[in-house]
Amino acid sequence: MKKFYAFAAAALCAFAANAQNGAPLYATGAKPAFDPDWNAESPVEFEYADGVYTLELKGLTQFKISTASGSWDDFDGGCLCTVDGAVPQDGVATPLTSGTANIVTPGSADYIVTVAGDLSTVTLKAEGVIDDSFPDVYLRGSAGPGWDDLLDEWKFKVLVEEKVFSLKVPAALPAGEPFKFADKDWNKVNCGSDGEAIAVDTDTEVFNGGNPANITLEEEFDGTIYLTLDYEGSAFVFFATSDDVELPDWVPSSGVASIASDSNVAPKYFNLQGVQVANPENGLFIVVKGNKTSKVLVK
Repeated sequence: MKKFYAFAAAALCAFAANAQNGAPLYATGAKPAFDPDWNAESPVEFEYADGVYTLELKGLTQFKISTASGSWDDFDGGCLCTVDGAVPQDGVATPLTSGTANIVTPGSADYIVTVAGDLSTVTLKAEGVIDDSFPDVYLRGSAGPGWDDLLDEWKFKVLVEEKVFSLKVPAALPAGEPFKFADKDWNKVNCGSDGEAIAVDTDTEVFNGGNPANITLEEEFDGTIYLTLDYEGSAFVFFATSDDVELPDWVPSSGVASIASDSNVAPKYFNLQGVQVANPENGLFIVVKGNKTSKVLVK
């Protein structure tokens, strides 16, 4: 075991030394920053000067960096990602580690991307305004409308702003056919599974960001999908086969999904996980009153 750690440490030191000497560093990712996008054979190369790598990218939403180019096996073999899938904040150096997950920006913008010469950190510096508005969420995949089609009938409805969503599928999802939940640019929302088929009528953890595995179902499904998101990690999904199924407590089934139009109705309070709170205090809550939803800080 000691020999293994010694070998790994030596390899890491050699890797860092090469990087400090200005060995090539590449990037590829989503349009419009990259055209063609996701190209491992001809990625964009960083400029190396004064001990750091820099690259200017316009309209950047997500990307990958690597010390190698060629096939995707080659590119992924030298790939680096942020530790634990962290989203780099504007102007803040974020630690890097070996891994193939996509690096996601805090929002679409023109960025100067800087990587430390020893490949220890990546820093994104926005030039201009960052578009961090929350996007529409769609079901995308061969089990639904296709991977590239963004159809209104496959778009999730918002039950709790930026947190809980629902979709009554317009057509049955076959068992075993892959799909994901994603936004237009696969940026803030790229939600998949751990690779295991998901059971219906079961509260199941899924994962957002970092290019998770596609979702598949154990059996054909024709019902309503409920989704609650954490934009930098875990999420939960519930495939409800009927209106009579008991929903998980994070689904606002008692008021948010079918808000009354009368603005004089009593307000309902929910925490940021979508759970209704009878006596809110000391925190940020979502308030639903009639057909309006807002966030309030209760002290």
